[in-house]
Amino acid sequence: MTCTQERFERDVATHQMTIVRDNGVDRHIKFRAAVGDSCYWFEILTWPGALLIRGDCGTYVFSRLMDMFSFFRTDRGNDPKKLYINTSYWAEKLQAVSSDGYGRGAVQKFSESSFKQHVKERVDGYIESRETTAEQRAELWRDINDDIFSHVEDGREEVAFDRLMNFTSDLFPRLFEDCWEWNCKEYTFRFIWNLYAIAWAIRQYDAAKQPVERSVS
Repeated sequence: MTCTQERFERDVATHQMTIVRDNGVDRHIKFRAAVGDSCYWFEILTWPGALLIRGDCGTYVFSRLMDMFSFFRTDRGNDPKKLYINTSYWAEKLQAVSSDGYGRGAVQKFSESSFKQHVKERVDGYIESRETTAEQRAELWRDINDDIFSHVEDGREEVAFDRLMNFTSDLFPRLFEDCWEWNCKEYTFRFIWNLYAIAWAIRQYDAAKQPVERSVS
């Protein structure tokens, strides 16, 4: 499961911004629910060449330009309702990730759904290249479900590939011989959530910095 803009916006629907420090690229900005609820709170700190975001969904530090707000603004699109994030490019600028309390800091994890999709594509490709009966195909998928899929879980990459490498099939003896090359990882929900948080927070900050228009009486 990944984070969507809709999910993020629900999480921060009542958040208010508090600017603690705003001195050029030296900033400290907090975002928290207006009614005292601490769920999904986060704060952003910037200093020359770096941006840190930390809160309920972890801590991430990015570095690229002197003013990191300028860096993240470059991927802003034309739709004011859409939060634009550039996942892979922004991930390249990551300098540090929190350990989640267990020393497992990461922005990507092994995905069960991605792994199963790779298996399905491989099997479908082999079946198309060889004449098989419905009974043979059904038996193959039963074996794959029993010997591989029933042991696969998110985050357990070693188990999944171990089951795959040890799988044998009379119908296709070399079915998964090069499966170790597959990339079955996806960006974590927490990382995507924080990318949306950065894009959204900068919009809130920019809107607050706009001069107030005065009506002429």
